[in-house]
Amino acid sequence: MDLVWLILIPLLVFCVVLAIFLFLCPPFSKHHGRLQGTVRSGAHRGGAGERIESTMAAFDNAIAHGTTLLEIDVQETLDGFIVISHDNELSRVTLLGPGTTISDFRYEELPCQRNNLPLTFDNAVCSSSQENFRFVLLEELFQRHPDPIIHIDTKEGKESLIRKVAKLVEKYNRYNNTVWGNMGEDANDFSYALNPKIPMFMSIRKVIFTYIMFYLGLLGFVPIKECLFDIPMLSCFPEQRPGLLSPGQELLLKIVDFFIMNRVLFWHLRRRGIKVIVFVVNTVEGFRRAESYNVDGIMTDYPSRLEEYFRESSGGGAGEEEVSEQSQILQR
Repeated sequence: MDLVWLILIPLLVFCVVLAIFLFLCPPFSKHHGRLQGTVRSGAHRGGAGERIESTMAAFDNAIAHGTTLLEIDVQETLDGFIVISHDNELSRVTLLGPGTTISDFRYEELPCQRNNLPLTFDNAVCSSSQENFRFVLLEELFQRHPDPIIHIDTKEGKESLIRKVAKLVEKYNRYNNTVWGNMGEDANDFSYALNPKIPMFMSIRKVIFTYIMFYLGLLGFVPIKECLFDIPMLSCFPEQRPGLLSPGQELLLKIVDFFIMNRVLFWHLRRRGIKVIVFVVNTVEGFRRAESYNVDGIMTDYPSRLEEYFRESSGGGAGEEEVSEQSQILQR
């Protein structure tokens, strides 16, 4: 028995020391430098609180307010066009009834979007006096705004959609300022196998796995191919949607938030070249709390509000020179 302990104890000490070393000095980081530029200011669906979500008006407004990352979702039409929309089902975003989808229509036959839409992460409703908002093609967004990082969720995860998105990224040489992915691991595996040069964000399963390995002390042993870690800041939800959750649900959110908003984990991921973004944060207090976790970026429905916060905060913001440059790009 003594001999067993003489072997096990040094082995255990070695494993613990190795785990600590790999956590502090991760070896799997060099291939994550592909996503260039800052992700500090992200516009959720183009900034759904200030303009109708996923419209060119929203994207233009976000860029004019210093946004460095546009978050979008894409769907495929019946005739193979890639359009920007969170929902494939059309009843929320158009006047059509339930059961109709983008996939059922040719692009030219798609109905216009509503000019008033409730926000998902806020109690507000975004309205516009403008009417006849048409669905924007992903290629149009690439053409109009070639410089900011575009964060693409391939939503339905269809292989045909993923192939077409990859071709557009290649056509416009957007390898360094496009990040794509899906909530499903199978779709991400297909995307990575199809074109590993395009930066990718983590699926839900990979995010959960990352937390498990972190709390087990084994994350340093795990290679990570993704370069972006999106995580919801759950503590903001009761503030932005007051009255929606019961006291018990709010308590549960706070407990989960305590475990997922971990500065040590974020530090480790950033050491590996993986950018950390929190979403969807819409209040000044939320912006302040998000910054306290030393994340790389904040995603919001209100780009102008986030721009104002960065300008007034002691940490500074996107910078007047950067905002001016983006405004000139927009005017061109």
